[in-house]
Amino acid sequence: MLNIHDKYSIVLYQTHMAKYQASRKSQKITIQMLSQYTGFSEEIILEALEFGKLAPDLSIR
Repeated sequence: MLNIHDKYSIVLYQTHMAKYQASRKSQKITIQMLSQYTGFSEEIILEALEFGKLAPDLSIR
């Protein structure tokens, strides 16, 4: 079972990947775009950006 920090870590990882995808298509990246790419709600993305930490095993290369 995932704890709250793992949930944020997964959201942050997916958000980072979505930012990369969105930046290739558009100059301006919005939270709505990130929500669309990741499938997570805008609220959970903002919450993860504010409170989350990326787990070491999900390091962004």
